[in-house]
Amino acid sequence: MRTSLLLLALLAGATHARAVLSSIPPTPLACRLQVIPDYTLIFAYRAVLRLSPECGFSQTLRVRKSSTTSVKRNGAPYQPIRPEVGAWALGHLASTVPGNQNWTSRSWRWEFNDLVLTKGRWIAGEVLYARP
Repeated sequence: MRTSLLLLALLAGATHARAVLSSIPPTPLACRLQVIPDYTLIFAYRAVLRLSPECGFSQTLRVRKSSTTSVKRNGAPYQPIRPEVGAWALGHLASTVPGNQNWTSRSWRWEFNDLVLTKGRWIAGEVLYARP
């Protein structure tokens, strides 16, 4: 009888702890992509891509453009780059993003991925607008 009461109390405590922990908002990612619209037209902008200041000096993120309106047949967002290439690498000192790909339509967004930080998920980059 005592054993079953003890197990019941532990189960209730674990359920309560899980509910409390799930209500805590996730902490922001330490390293993230920042997108700065440099030259803006009505329908497009030239994106300056950089890593957030919290990123380590040797940190590298995978970045890609993703459509916010068009989808593939299976419902995944359309990316304008070849699937076998995947994405481009972006670091503090070097980038493999071609210069002509920095021009971005308003219906596209920049996303980043890091297998350690984002666990393989693609997350939208933080857009920073300059204030006069």
